[in-house]
Amino acid sequence: MARVRTAWLRAGAFAALVAGATASPVLLASSARARGLRGPVPAPSFWAGLDKPVPSAPTEGVVVLRAPPSGRVRIPQGTFLMGSSPTAMLRAITLCREEVLSSRCESDDVIAMVRAEGDSHPVTISAFDMDRTEVTVSAYERCVAAGACAPPELPPGVTGFLEPDFPITHIRWEDAATFCRWAGGRLPTEAEWEYAARGAEDREFPWGNVYNPHLANHGAWADDQTDGTDGFRELAPVGSFPDGATPLGLLDMAGNASEWVADTFEIDDTGRPVGYADAAVVNPPAKTAGALHTVRGGSFRDPPMWLRSASRDFTQLPRPAWAGFRCAADLP
Repeated sequence: MARVRTAWLRAGAFAALVAGATASPVLLASSARARGLRGPVPAPSFWAGLDKPVPSAPTEGVVVLRAPPSGRVRIPQGTFLMGSSPTAMLRAITLCREEVLSSRCESDDVIAMVRAEGDSHPVTISAFDMDRTEVTVSAYERCVAAGACAPPELPPGVTGFLEPDFPITHIRWEDAATFCRWAGGRLPTEAEWEYAARGAEDREFPWGNVYNPHLANHGAWADDQTDGTDGFRELAPVGSFPDGATPLGLLDMAGNASEWVADTFEIDDTGRPVGYADAAVVNPPAKTAGALHTVRGGSFRDPPMWLRSASRDFTQLPRPAWAGFRCAADLP
């Protein structure tokens, strides 16, 4: 009410000033003399009585809210179940048995990779930022042009992987880590990546718990491993499947290009991931003991069981055609 009244008074004063401007100079002078004024009345300085300026403002007890940089998503702190329960592992095998080459589902290699997802256990992750999409060819080329990143290396005769809006592939894990540092971030830890894909809701896929072949650029275990039924035989422009995003808006967390993370891939004699059972339940650090680097999310060549958010993989290839990455960043 006070603000409304003040505005009304100011409006009245302005109207009077406009009306007075049309009066004769004599009347204005007469009116001023009648009030005993000899000239304009100086307004008091607005800074009178204020403290002297200081170099910085106090921060104690102040919470500063900052939006994530353009192209990144703020992942809030939370707790989720990392790894897979026996039921979830059985579900992976069930998805596998729906493939044309379902005979592979009973192989030792497949069983070992499912067991490598680790036993389900709670993990708490602090808030961080994560790229909304996989790093594109055009973004990576800017790092190359700046002299900070090594260019991708494609085998002779291989084409079709360097469209500007495709995820960058044919690079080394070290190149991905270098780009993230250049861009003001880092590779996400495996725990951060899985939390971003699954959320506290424990989603089986980034979009939910029901597989939908139209929500990701996926592959198949069939004669045509790339499976063009999703519209793409190999890579797709990032963000081509917006309906497959996570609730927070992360795109292509399943399919298109698998994604390098900071961790190495190592399993013990029982087939379980090294460090999972005794890892810290708060912000597990990246595992660095193994020689092979972990990739997550599956790619355009992988069937549904490997697009699950808990699925883990690795590669011995130095510059795989199917692996890219996205960056994470600590909060200021």
